Amino acid sequence: MDNKKRIRTTPEQVALLEDTFKTNPSPNSKIREALAEKLNMSERTIQIWFQNRRAKKK
Repeated sequence: MDNKKRIRTTPEQVALLEDTFKTNPSPNSKIREALAEKLNMSERTIQIWFQNRRAKKK
């Protein structure tokens, strides 16, 4: 196991992720890559965020 520090999302990042989620709860890799670049996050982190957000919506 590698002990990576958990990086919290900023309110600005959450706002953009939530806006994207409203129109597209399951974005494809192209959209996730664009978000990753824009938000300075990894595409994997964004993928997990959407996965968790969909679970929270249930």
